[in-house]
Amino acid sequence: MKRNLRKLWLIVPDQLPAVLRRCPKCKGKRQFENSGKFRVNANGKLLDVWLIYRCSHCDTSWNMTIVERTNPEIINKAEYEGFLSNSPALAASYGSDRELFIKNKAEIAEIKAGYHIIETETVTPVNETAYMEIQIKNPSGLKLRADALLAGELSVSRSRIKKWFDSGLVTSGQEVLLPGAKIVDGMLIQIKKEEAIRQELLDV
Repeated sequence: MKRNLRKLWLIVPDQLPAVLRRCPKCKGKRQFENSGKFRVNANGKLLDVWLIYRCSHCDTSWNMTIVERTNPEIINKAEYEGFLSNSPALAASYGSDRELFIKNKAEIAEIKAGYHIIETETVTPVNETAYMEIQIKNPSGLKLRADALLAGELSVSRSRIKKWFDSGLVTSGQEVLLPGAKIVDGMLIQIKKEEAIRQELLDV
C-alpha cells in the first residue's frame, strides 16, 4: 500500500525577479535577468557557487553569491548536483529568495503577477488525522490567499474550498485557517480527514 506522504509546493513567479544594477557596458542602470545557470568554483577544499544574471540589453553578466567559501561536504548532495546540472527548479528557488537578494545587496525589480507551482513529494508521512499535508515554500513573498491557492492547485471550486475552511478542516500549526489567510513561506497546511473531501480530490 502506498504511503500517504507530505507534499512540498514551491511557489515560483511566472517571471522571476530581475535585479536592477549599473551595467558597466551600458553605462547606466539596467535589469539583469536570471539566466537559470550556476557558476561553481572549487578552490582547494572550499566551494563557491553563484547564480548568473545577465543584462537584458547587452548580456553582461553579474554573479549573485549562493554559497561562499564553504566546505562542499556540508552541502546537500542533491543540491550540489543541481548546481552542476543547472537545475531550473533550483535556479528558480534561489532566484526568488528575497533574503538572498538582501544578503547580496541586490535591488529587486518589481515582480509581475502570475505564478506556478513546482510540486514534489517528501519522505515525511502525513499525520494520521489529516488526509493531506502541504509544506509551502514562498521565498519570493508573493501575496496569495490560502483559499485561492488550494482551489487552483487542487482543481476544486472556491465555494467547495470555502466549505472546507468554514468546517474547520483546513489548519496550519494546529490553528484553523481562515479562507483569506495569507500564504507565508514555510507554512504547513493540513487538510483534515473527511470522506467528502477524499472523494472530491479523487474525482479531480
